[in-house]
Amino acid sequence: MFLGFFAWYRGLAIGPMAQVSQIQLVQPVMSICWAALFLREQITLPTILGGSTVIASAGIAVRTRLGRTHKP
Repeated sequence: MFLGFFAWYRGLAIGPMAQVSQIQLVQPVMSICWAALFLREQITLPTILGGSTVIASAGIAVRTRLGRTHKP
């Protein structure tokens, strides 16, 4: 989880908080990936599907927010 916060703080540094706050939703997925890489945790198909759903949802939320802020 420690490494996931680097992405969170980087996101806050490069954009407005309202737009990048959805990035925090991806942090648990990153934690699972790091655990698999460093601790050799096994990632199952349900974990992959759940993580993909979280990432897709966060991406949709960010795009929706960006679309609202750029409309006149």
